[in-house]
Amino acid sequence: MAKTLDYQITLYPAHRDGAFVVTQFQMMASYPEKRIQAAGMDDLIDKVTQFAMEHGESCSASVRCLAPRKPPGFKRATENLYFNLVDRTAEKRGDAAACPPTGNLRGGLA
Repeated sequence: MAKTLDYQITLYPAHRDGAFVVTQFQMMASYPEKRIQAAGMDDLIDKVTQFAMEHGESCSASVRCLAPRKPPGFKRATENLYFNLVDRTAEKRGDAAACPPTGNLRGGLA
């Protein structure tokens, strides 16, 4: 059985913009946090998912292992944790259509 370790979860605002996921982070801002204990990666992911679903908003979860050594598979299991993503592609397309192109995009002389 896997050893129980302490973790800290932080949820950052995120949304989908086309094929990309955009995470918003501001210095000195406060974000939802929770400390948990989990035994193994499956237990950890279940607890992170539960916390994100309780939060209910579009977010990216950052998980920090508070133990001196990270367990095997920690990075792979926690590198892309996105929940409840809202697609804002249509909003951006409307803004881009309203703005005419400016400058020479090739970088050469106009």
